[in-house]
Amino acid sequence: MNGKTRLAAFDLDGTLLNSIPSIVIGVRTCWDALGFPDVSDDEIRNIIGLPWEESVQTLMPGAGAREVSMINEYHAEIARGDRPSPDRPPEEIFAGAAETLDRFEADGYVLAIVTSRSNRRFYELLDRAGLSGRFATVKTADLGPGKPDPYLLIEAMADVGATPEDTVMIGDTTYDIMTGRNAGTGAIGVTWGVHPDHKLTDAGAHHVVDDFEDLHDHANALTLGSASS
Repeated sequence: MNGKTRLAAFDLDGTLLNSIPSIVIGVRTCWDALGFPDVSDDEIRNIIGLPWEESVQTLMPGAGAREVSMINEYHAEIARGDRPSPDRPPEEIFAGAAETLDRFEADGYVLAIVTSRSNRRFYELLDRAGLSGRFATVKTADLGPGKPDPYLLIEAMADVGATPEDTVMIGDTTYDIMTGRNAGTGAIGVTWGVHPDHKLTDAGAHHVVDDFEDLHDHANALTLGSASS
């Protein structure tokens, strides 16, 4: 090894955590409760990975501060117990995810999460999935511009002293891939989340994988070689 810090930055939802069905139900329940226009499951799935306010505007063109405030109050009412929580399916770590993180760590990688989630429920989800304490740095949308803006990934690299050449961004959406490319890092797409392989490839993924077992070798090819192409 060359002594450099190699960073594997993971998205959370749809990459490490099987939370997509829960997110779809959560958004739909909120939309119904607030009387917002109907949206399809596919429309909801497509905004997963974007910052929340941009997601709202995508689902409701023309939406602004009023609608965001209504949504924030809706979630505050749930947190206070004034409104029941949606009946969500379990949000569980994908089979193979923990073993993959182990393999990266054993090979000397530093681990990070870069997510467009806000802090609300984020650390609770990590704890329930058994992922707490596994990451040297965690960047949520509360800390700066969300994907595909590279800000959070660049901040994660700065936290651990990694360069773009020694970093790989791993995620299930085009927004993850674009974040990596915008930051100058390697970018690997996974197909078990939201976006299909052709969209990940079109967004600039250096590799697209169908199985956790393939992530480590592709990450090595990028961080030990070059991700600039």
